[in-house]
Amino acid sequence: MSQKILVPIDFSDFNQTVIARAIDHAKLVNGEIYLIHVATLDIGVIVSETGFTYLPELEQTALNEEAEQMSKLKSEIEARGIKCETIVKQGIPADIIVQEAKDLNVDLIVIGSLGHNALYNMFIGSVASDVIKHSSVPLLVIPKEK
Repeated sequence: MSQKILVPIDFSDFNQTVIARAIDHAKLVNGEIYLIHVATLDIGVIVSETGFTYLPELEQTALNEEAEQMSKLKSEIEARGIKCETIVKQGIPADIIVQEAKDLNVDLIVIGSLGHNALYNMFIGSVASDVIKHSSVPLLVIPKEK
């Protein structure tokens, strides 16, 4: 029986390191990777002199681009011999990640952490920190090298 591994990504350069670690782990446990990207709720909203404007065509274009990026990453992972599925959702990243982990009944979440200090996390927040606090699924946190 293979392990299900959920890998949240945000398309930063650091994601390549996180994905590489997830692939290494998947090879060890005959795992399959579920790549997830959570688009923010404000995608498609622009700020102008008159206030906020919602442009659904802008939102759809951005979501299509993200789905295309996910497809490329899926192909790269599968080329390394690992089964991969992709998920693109919109919402609050930590909440969606924790819920998807439950819904998919994953065995592990592999997530990157940029390693900001506690003051930054208190005021700005950290998706990794919030997932750690709320997930009942084991996590492998990959710190960004400094």
